[in-house]
Amino acid sequence: MMKKYCRFISTALLGAMLTSIACSCGNETTPDDIDKNTSGVNDTVDTTPNETTSPLYALEKKDYGGREFRISVSEEYSSEMWVDEENGDVCNDAVYNRNKKVEEYFNVKIKAIPTFNAWNDPQQVNAIVQSCMAQDDVYDLTAVFTYQAGAPALEGYYYDWNDIPVVDFSREWWVQSANEAFSVNGHKYVAVGDLSITTLLLSYAIFFNQRIAEEQQMPNLYEMVLDGDWTIDQLIKLSKDLYQDINNNGSADKDDIFGFAGNKATNLDAWNSAFDIPLISFDKNGIPSTNMNMERMQTGVEKVYSLYYDSTAFINFSNDDMIQQFVSGKVAFMTSPIKSAFTSFREMKDDYGILPYPKLDDSQENYYSNSMDNYSLLSIPKTSKDTEFVGTIVEALTRESHFSVVPAYYDVALTSKYARDEQSVAMLDIIMNGRMYDFSILHSDELNKLPYLFRNLIAEKSTAVASRWASMESGVKTGLENLIETYKELEG
Repeated sequence: MMKKYCRFISTALLGAMLTSIACSCGNETTPDDIDKNTSGVNDTVDTTPNETTSPLYALEKKDYGGREFRISVSEEYSSEMWVDEENGDVCNDAVYNRNKKVEEYFNVKIKAIPTFNAWNDPQQVNAIVQSCMAQDDVYDLTAVFTYQAGAPALEGYYYDWNDIPVVDFSREWWVQSANEAFSVNGHKYVAVGDLSITTLLLSYAIFFNQRIAEEQQMPNLYEMVLDGDWTIDQLIKLSKDLYQDINNNGSADKDDIFGFAGNKATNLDAWNSAFDIPLISFDKNGIPSTNMNMERMQTGVEKVYSLYYDSTAFINFSNDDMIQQFVSGKVAFMTSPIKSAFTSFREMKDDYGILPYPKLDDSQENYYSNSMDNYSLLSIPKTSKDTEFVGTIVEALTRESHFSVVPAYYDVALTSKYARDEQSVAMLDIIMNGRMYDFSILHSDELNKLPYLFRNLIAEKSTAVASRWASMESGVKTGLENLIETYKELEG
């Protein structure tokens, strides 16, 4: 049996959710812990904090005289930090009210400074670097795509978060697994907390079509997860024989029914985490090294290769095509970030469910996943001179996000609007608590594209793990040595 996971759940929602799931870590969970007959969640639940319940109000109240708190954001994800006004959407309004509460409590004005950003056009990072080089006091906080955030850190443009007053990384509103993974020798120049709602939206999951599952008389998938039996072999078994050539043209196309759909890019990045295969490990002093389990990686690559290519699956580089295939009711299982539940799936006619990525085998203790490599990492530029001010407002926003914004997305939106059954809440608990972050994603360029090893092999229809690693090992180790030396210099 797998261990129970726990997380914050808004007390206003407890009675309408999985009433028999107790939030106590370390206990055993059985399938009977899920009440299959619970009533629906009320869309209108009030998640607005008050001065007796929100952790924001445990902070010392200060008057900053209307001072601006300026955040560099990417245009794509600017709404996680700031929105113009309330519009009736529960998630939008939670962000608006979070900022309003912090602004009123500290007499500040939160200001988002958006910059266009793309995977191959890092205009936001360039703007941050230019302001630091010119010693222009432009930003108090930066929220940058993960795979782009490492470069400014290596140049020494960010404060060590350990030197920022007020911020308390021991608390539940900071994502401990990420902050540990991105620290070197105890020093951290980037951070992840509940202010970065993109870490939730971009976390990977397996979505399944409940109608198809019922028609195919599949076992109860939620019970399979809770029993600890949800493995890659089970996913292969359940999906491999479901292909149907609906238009009878002798070739697999968008008119047909598929057991599985996956892309050849970002969704593949979650598999090494799902199979508990860290790419970079840390010693007792917090120094990173390459310590990849080659046997486990080989097995994992072969399993996913079988999932993708040993039966007729819908495999595409385009997320849009894959998601549309699922939304149209023509795919049983699909890998995707959770944000799809807020966008593309809203018009889906069939009910769908959410599962964690499967384990490699039954001996693996827990379920793991990770987030797409463009969730927001938070940093404080050294051009921002008042670290007490910055630390106070960052901590306040992150606390308030934990109390109101995360519940709005998680407890209200996912359970009552988009995910079509309350049992998915238990699965989301498992996904959120099983996110595994790897140091390599912060410095992929310096580490010979190590975080994309699994992706590239599957995309190229290759299972040659040993030869691929042999071709890149020297570059990875040299890059890691240089990174360690650079981080030591930053400590000075």
